[in-house]
Parts: sequence; C-alpha cells; structure tokens
Amino acid sequence: MANVWIDDLWLKSDHGTPPPASAKRSLAASRNPLAAQVPDRWKTTRFGSGKRWRCRWYTIEGTTRKQHSKSFAKLTDAEAFQASMEDDVRRGRYANPNDARRKFKDVADMWLRSKNNVSEGVRARYECELRVYVNPKWADVPIGSITHDDVARWIGELSTGEYPAELRWRHEPKPLSPRSIKSIVKVVFAGVLDYAVKVRYLVENPAREAQVPKPEYKDLVFLNIHEIETLADAAEQVGRPLDGLIIRFQSYVGMRINETFALQVGDVDLAKRQIRVRRTWKNSAKTQRLGPPKSGRPRTVAFPKFLVKPLRALIKGKPETAYVFQAVKGGHINDHNWRRRVWHSAVARAGLQDVEGLTPHSLRHSYAAIAIKAGADVKILQRQMGHSSASLTLDIYGFLFPERLGQVADAVDAERTAAIVSKRV
Repeated sequence: MANVWIDDLWLKSDHGTPPPASAKRSLAASRNPLAAQVPDRWKTTRFGSGKRWRCRWYTIEGTTRKQHSKSFAKLTDAEAFQASMEDDVRRGRYANPNDARRKFKDVADMWLRSKNNVSEGVRARYECELRVYVNPKWADVPIGSITHDDVARWIGELSTGEYPAELRWRHEPKPLSPRSIKSIVKVVFAGVLDYAVKVRYLVENPAREAQVPKPEYKDLVFLNIHEIETLADAAEQVGRPLDGLIIRFQSYVGMRINETFALQVGDVDLAKRQIRVRRTWKNSAKTQRLGPPKSGRPRTVAFPKFLVKPLRALIKGKPETAYVFQAVKGGHINDHNWRRRVWHSAVARAGLQDVEGLTPHSLRHSYAAIAIKAGADVKILQRQMGHSSASLTLDIYGFLFPERLGQVADAVDAERTAAIVSKRV
C-alpha cells in the first residue's frame, strides 16, 4: 500500500467533465442534499444517501491485490484519515484491517507458540489462565474490535466475580485477587495483544495501559530473627545440621528455594562472600530439570560473614560441579521432599504451626524485611533478590521502607550549611 484515495460518492464527472464549482458550493451549503441545486448529470446513483466521502486503499495479500475502504460524512474527516494512513505506512505502523478481524483465540495460539524462552511451569500457567479466564470472554472476539472500555469493564468483572470462566467441578466464579487480575490481564491477555501489535495485526494494544487493582502485599508472612533461629534449631533436630543451615541461608541471603538447591560449589566465592546464581530447579508435573533463574539472567548475591565458616566446611573437598546442599544419599535436594520431610516438622517443633501462610518462601520475604530494616535501598534489594525491576520490588516490599522525608530534609540542611561555611572561610 502506497497511497490512500478519497472518492466523492455523491458527485461524478460527466463524460470526463467534472462537476462545476457552483454545484459543489450548493451541496456544501445545503443541510438537505436533495434540496441542493445540483443537475442530475452530476449526481451518482447514491446521491444524498449514506456517507459522502470514501477513503480507498490497496494491500497485496500473497499474489492478490485487495481493496479496502472506509466512509466518512465530512471531507475533513476523510482527509485526516488519509493523512494518518499514509503516515502509518511511511513509519511502518500500518495494520491490515483483515488481520484485525482475526479471532483472539487464534492469535493467542500464535503467542503461546512464540514463548520459547519460558519454563514449563510458566507455560502451564499461561495455558491455564487462557483456558479458564481469558478465552471464555474473548476467544471468538475479533482483536481489532476490543476497546479500552471493553478491557476496563472486564477488569471490573474479574474484581467482582461476574466474569465468564471455564471452572472445573461446577465451581462458581468468585472475585479474584489483585495479583491474579494483574497476571491474567497484564501478562497473558495484554501479552497476546502485544504479539498482535508486533506482527502488525494491530496498531495499538488497548490492554497495555489498562489500570488493574494494585496488589496488596501486606499479607505476606515475615519471621523475625529470633523466630528464624528457633526454626533453624528445630530443623537441625528433626533433620540434619544441614537443614538448619538451609533455613539460615534462605533467611539471610534471600535466594529462592530452588535456586539454593541448584547451587554448585563453583558458584560460591568465600573470599568475596558472593554467590553467582546461575540456575534453578524447574518443576513440572512429573520431573525436575535445571534451567536459568526466574528472571532469565544470572545474578551475583552477597552473604553475611557468619555463613562463611559453615559454607566452607560444607564445600570442602567437593568438585566444582557438586551441589552445595546435598540430599542424604547425595545429589540435589528435591524441594517437595524437603518440605515434607523437614519443613513441616520443624515448623511444628518451633511452635510456628499457627502462623497462617508460612512457607519456605516466607524466609525470602523475611530476608527482605531484615535487609530493609538494616538500610538496604531498593536497587540493592532488587539485585539481591533477582526481581525484574525495582518497581516490582517496591510493589512487594514498598510498605516496609521507613519514612525518611525528615532525614532527607536534614541532609539538605547540612549540605547548605557546609557550603555556606566553606564559602565564608
């Protein structure tokens, strides 16, 4: 497509002679086109009926040249559309109207096939959310007909439980949590439409700027240092000294549990007190396999001094590729087995069984709380925990950061005073 033409659907030429200016002026000045002073020889068969102006353009689809059109009541609107379309072509933003008629479910299938860099678990979650929440609403809807208001209404339905869904066991839809809505709308649904924009089926994604309820993370479970130490001692008693070290390692380093169990001797630098997080265990329905960390990128984390001695004893004499934390019979520790064999018994022995929602992942949250209290800023915490962005770190732990406006004001005051004094001297 190179050009967009504007056709007058009411006036025509007569044997090559265009309509006179007087006929055009009369038609433009008349509210009722049928009352305008226009001789019949200049009138088309559609004169006075429907919209007067038509924009017309062509696309090449395979080996076929296909015409497209859009009608307007006002010439100014047609000219604005013409300019916009031709600008889109020059800038590579043009989307074929036929592609905008594709059904959402078909584009969703293409999007899933394109996700070659996600784990089996993440892919399973995408498929589940598409099947249960997204496709029941959008499967047969042409992607080009989805509006900003449609998306906003759907978000409201997800919040109130009034949405269509494919739920098993005849369960009824219920209001979803902000975190679930964010995943369904901003990750999966918007991801499909992002793909449509990328392959130029759409010009813009109506879901990308949609506002979803802000996740509340204040219900996360945090243990204080006394509770962590009590739990670690209990883990040593119900299991091995290694199990107590795992509790402390999780609580004072903040790695994900399957990153810890994938840790190899060669990843540990005792001199610098640093660990290179290169891999994690990926769980599927039947197997475990090694893969990159959740963010997809390796990262370096630091660990406190008191862990140097037990880690040195743990890795002494082991080859670089040996796992740091090993099962009783050697090899890596399976996190499901460890929870069943050690975690639940240690929680009960430590008297923490009534702490609702306490899981091994709570130790990672506890690390964040301790680090923030110790003065860690958001960027350092993001790097240590392997979050994709500092905004995600703030979304989760922002409420833990202390109010420091007074400290900032005092620091500014001190800087001003120092500058004035030095100038006088």
